[in-house]
Amino acid sequence: MADKTEIKIIKYSVLICGAGNIAHRFDTPEGDAIFTHVKGFLRHGGFRVAAIIDEQLERAEEAARIWNIPRYGRCLDDIRDGKYDVVSICTPDHTHAQYLRDALTLQPKLVLCEKPLSASIEEASALVELYQKHGVHLAVNYSRRWLPDLQRLSAQALSGEFGKVVSARMKYYKGFLHNASHFVDLLAMFTKPDVLGGAILHSVQDYTPDDLTISVAARMESEIAGGSTFPVMIEGYDTHQMSPIELEIIFEKTALKLEELNGSYLTIANLRENETYPGFFEFSERTTARIDASEAMREAIAATYSTLHSATALASTGATALETLRLCKRMQSFSAV
Repeated sequence: MADKTEIKIIKYSVLICGAGNIAHRFDTPEGDAIFTHVKGFLRHGGFRVAAIIDEQLERAEEAARIWNIPRYGRCLDDIRDGKYDVVSICTPDHTHAQYLRDALTLQPKLVLCEKPLSASIEEASALVELYQKHGVHLAVNYSRRWLPDLQRLSAQALSGEFGKVVSARMKYYKGFLHNASHFVDLLAMFTKPDVLGGAILHSVQDYTPDDLTISVAARMESEIAGGSTFPVMIEGYDTHQMSPIELEIIFEKTALKLEELNGSYLTIANLRENETYPGFFEFSERTTARIDASEAMREAIAATYSTLHSATALASTGATALETLRLCKRMQSFSAV
């Protein structure tokens, strides 16, 4: 009997820029877990990783050897004669803007960039406009935006099903733009907020000199369910002491919380009257689910394929990343107490 196994045709060629942790080092070729761009593209089946570059040539060579990538180099000029449908930017934060500009010279169909786009709103805005002008899809890896469960909850929140926004709190470490922006992005995804004011309570340098880890008290507003103003507390921790990643958003009827193991546990709690003290209400009806750490990267790569193959809209784009950057920069501009 003939083998009827369906073979997915490899269609799209990928260039990986950067050969560090998020590019490939968080993964190994063995096992099903996927935490990196290289393994994500290779395991999907609809991509071919054609080349990888890194300013430290030995790192690019190492990645090419481990993952059987046919070409490697130090910079774009080393591999420019190739044809790349997707450029994946996994370089240090301060280099993203330059790589985003340079990537357009390769005429890709889509660029997937790690966050943030830039430390400058003006530069990020110009990049988003440039990609729109060239007709190139720009995806930004605010990883939790790709998760179907969070997309569903976001739709519920924005529809007003959970009621008005009451408050929000987050904990993070290792740079406000580098790490806190992940949860500021989720706050934007769930509440569509505007920043009214606030203050920086504390700051430490545990990432880079131009991206301090700051603790912030902010006042925001949202138009959800008729509109509300609400407090946001952001606690930044010195990574040498602890490394918490946590977000809690409280609505009138529902509380959402991501916590533990890099935000891998999602708790949904609904408001109920206290059985012991009638007239008092609390978030007592809880369900907690574990988020597969591999799911975000799998979904990001799947979304990339869907956009290229059938023009499906991206969940995390240059436009959404620009809005998150605006919120972050507004809070970074607060005066210290």
